[in-house]
Amino acid sequence: MNANRNIQLTQLDSQKFQADLLLARFDGAEFFFAEASCPVYTLGAKRPDYLDFSCALQGIDASIISHHYRLSPNTLFGFDSNRETRIVVPANLKLGTVQIRQDLFEDCLQVMDRLDINSQFLAKNYLSAPITLPAVRAYLLDLMRLIQQQPNFLKLTQLKKLILDDFIPLLIQAIPLRNETSTHRSTCLNRTKLVKQAEDYMLAHLDQPLTLKDLCKALNINSRSIFYGFQDMFGLSPMAYLKIQRLHGVRRLLKVADPTTNSIMAIANQFGFWSAGHFARDYKQMFGELPGDNQAMMFEI
Repeated sequence: MNANRNIQLTQLDSQKFQADLLLARFDGAEFFFAEASCPVYTLGAKRPDYLDFSCALQGIDASIISHHYRLSPNTLFGFDSNRETRIVVPANLKLGTVQIRQDLFEDCLQVMDRLDINSQFLAKNYLSAPITLPAVRAYLLDLMRLIQQQPNFLKLTQLKKLILDDFIPLLIQAIPLRNETSTHRSTCLNRTKLVKQAEDYMLAHLDQPLTLKDLCKALNINSRSIFYGFQDMFGLSPMAYLKIQRLHGVRRLLKVADPTTNSIMAIANQFGFWSAGHFARDYKQMFGELPGDNQAMMFEI
């Protein structure tokens, strides 16, 4: 399934083997999802010049065992490039693995001012992140469902780039910052100013593709400051705040749009929503109604 990896899988149960496997290739990264009907021992060398990041996505009552070490459910693991893959995945556990080209990951670290994520950190191979890892897990599950339901989206180069530009910063943010409390207190005032700049920029570009990396580059700031600033001011991450503003933008346009010439998804696409199902879910959660409720237009996909 993945010609870039030389992996040996050993079935650890005598029952009939069944598996669900999904592989999505991006420019500079690959997303792999797997679930098997019985325990599987996975052994093999890692891909050169790439970093692996794996975590349990669903069915996390049983533990993954990596290099004879039993992992807690909220563990991100496998990112030591000098250590081979050696894991036992229990039956009916959905595993997500992302392979990111190392230079792409390091470029993002530079933009986000996360030089603490260095070779010394990566050599640890394991990170327990019960507070931050669920956001990564939720993103991967949403991406998996999107690929399953709308596989043609993988042909859209621009959308694939947006997903990578969203996911890599989210993954980096899931890695706790050393001494983050003292850093937060000492720069609180500066962050307030940065948040105002970032908010103004977001509102001026709601109808344009915008990622955290784009935002930091446009304002010449690092994502660490803006992330904690938005948490302080709004209780949300920058991208969560942007999604809310975009949902409001869609709603404003829906109220004035001509239903004979504008479809709901055409308007949603203007604000960066590409999956009809995910957009409808987020819209209903936000406003308590579907996008087409109380509108004279049909929900078109």
